[in-house]
Amino acid sequence: MDSWLAAADLALGAACAGCGRVALDLCPRCRAALRPDPRRVVGAPVPVVAAGEHDGVLREVVLAWKRRGHTRLTPVLGALLAASVCALGPGDRVVLVPVPTTRRSRRRRGGDLVGQAARHAAQVLGDVGLPAVVVPALAIERQPRDQVGLGARDRRANLDGALRRSRRAVPGTDDVVLVDDVVTTGATLAEAVRVLAAAGTSVLGAAVAAARPAPTTARS
Repeated sequence: MDSWLAAADLALGAACAGCGRVALDLCPRCRAALRPDPRRVVGAPVPVVAAGEHDGVLREVVLAWKRRGHTRLTPVLGALLAASVCALGPGDRVVLVPVPTTRRSRRRRGGDLVGQAARHAAQVLGDVGLPAVVVPALAIERQPRDQVGLGARDRRANLDGALRRSRRAVPGTDDVVLVDDVVTTGATLAEAVRVLAAAGTSVLGAAVAAARPAPTTARS
């Protein structure tokens, strides 16, 4: 069976998103390297837990997922998000609110990848006994410019007024957790929390797949 899969990989020209070795998805070594290690993010404006550092294999997988069309990795990102959600310590039920994706990013990536990963995370959480529902309670009010290369102050200014509440109602009795793929300065999450709070929705914290720079060494 292994030799058949290797031959299929060669014929399809497939490569592991983590290291480039021949593989249909992720090679065993990279899959093992993606084992979640949820930790609190230092200096974030809201409580944030990341499943790992945006470096090495995890960085390559996130980039392949976001920028190179490897949407087969969505369940992998969903599992990482689920681990981060659990580490936040929610109650009996949780509402996952994805950070919305701009139209530009949706076109480039072929869809709302963060929303798709959030739905996979909800499935994983349900499987382990934590009922979860995804509510797209945030929407883009205006298109911010690309955040790449911006510092913390410029990111905050760029995002000011960029988000709004959608028409989707958030259950008032459940813990609300924001979900995103990567946290850098936390400016996007802070704006999301501000918008939700203005509409009367409090947020337990945020769960992300990866943090840049590295999350704190203190496990959640």
